[in-house]
Amino acid sequence: MKTAYIVISIVVLVLAVAAGIFFFGFGESYFQEPPQICYLAPLEKTSIDLYYDCEDFDTDTVLKLPDIDHDKLVTLSMELINEDRERYNSPVLELGESPTAQEHAEELLNTCRTSYWSSNGMKPYMRYSASGGDGAINENVRVIGTPEIQKFWTEESIEQIIAWNQYSMVERDEANEFRHSANILHPDHNYVNIGIAWSNFCVTIVHQFEDKYVEWSQPPIITLNHEFMLAGRINFNSTIEEIHVFYDPIPMPLSDRELMLSPRIYGFGHVCSHLQCSDGSLPIAIVLPNTEDEELGPEVLESILNQESNIPLLVAHKWEMTHGEDFTTFSIEEDFSNLMNLTGKGVYTVLVFAEHPDGSDTGMVLTTISIFFL
Repeated sequence: MKTAYIVISIVVLVLAVAAGIFFFGFGESYFQEPPQICYLAPLEKTSIDLYYDCEDFDTDTVLKLPDIDHDKLVTLSMELINEDRERYNSPVLELGESPTAQEHAEELLNTCRTSYWSSNGMKPYMRYSASGGDGAINENVRVIGTPEIQKFWTEESIEQIIAWNQYSMVERDEANEFRHSANILHPDHNYVNIGIAWSNFCVTIVHQFEDKYVEWSQPPIITLNHEFMLAGRINFNSTIEEIHVFYDPIPMPLSDRELMLSPRIYGFGHVCSHLQCSDGSLPIAIVLPNTEDEELGPEVLESILNQESNIPLLVAHKWEMTHGEDFTTFSIEEDFSNLMNLTGKGVYTVLVFAEHPDGSDTGMVLTTISIFFL
């Protein structure tokens, strides 16, 4: 039997108690609504919101849950992403291999609330790096449903939710200043890792967009002697312009409440935490190429540049690059001793900025790799 919700005003209830009206002979279940099971009402991708049809549910009844093909849902999400990218003249994506999008989607079922943080305190780029990711990533997250009412999902209803979410993120993302849309359509992405999970209460969708353009002979590391090193091959002819280094303290476990109250955006560095985040995060250091002028070595150039900089500028004592027609090799090293004496143990995230292969002035970020110096 379908039922309608009845809301009793708390003001009336308080007045009744104040007037000495008491109820006798009723157990705890007197005011308790009967259990309900809710079904997603037909949902078009252009619908403004989701609605559910709910019915009383006998708890002794065993629900036979339908078979839902997870791989089919991932394929659908992938197709919708690429359809939008083609529509807006961005290259289509391949499916990535990082497991972190799926792992995060499954963890979000614990709270049925959107969060870019995980219970171990990590942000997306930390999770990606910890699992072996070696490119640059940006993440979109959406949790649909509520923990208040139990849902009965079918494969068709989850497919409708995926299509609705995709349309909403691309075409109706005003509330998020079109951050989701820009991420989905960004032309530099070449892979996407997709996480989809569901429980009796909500559906979670995680898109982790990935930029993979570097084959590493030495992924970014900080040695025990505080030497910063990286070397590899970019699969197009380019020039690395500078490297930004962000710092986060050692991640600490977060409660469900902390995750539920976390910011709706995330950023690099310690100024963006699970408590508060803004767009103005700044690196703790920028590494620059050295000069071929023998009289103006790295130390001299560094002292000159830092006279007018609020961010420490480090001139690498090794910055070697070789250009080919369709590739660039590089080897970069710098001493981080002074920097790490100030910050110490924590997570150092490396963003390598390079000239864009299409010659535009915007450049591109090749890495968001986190180094866990613990």
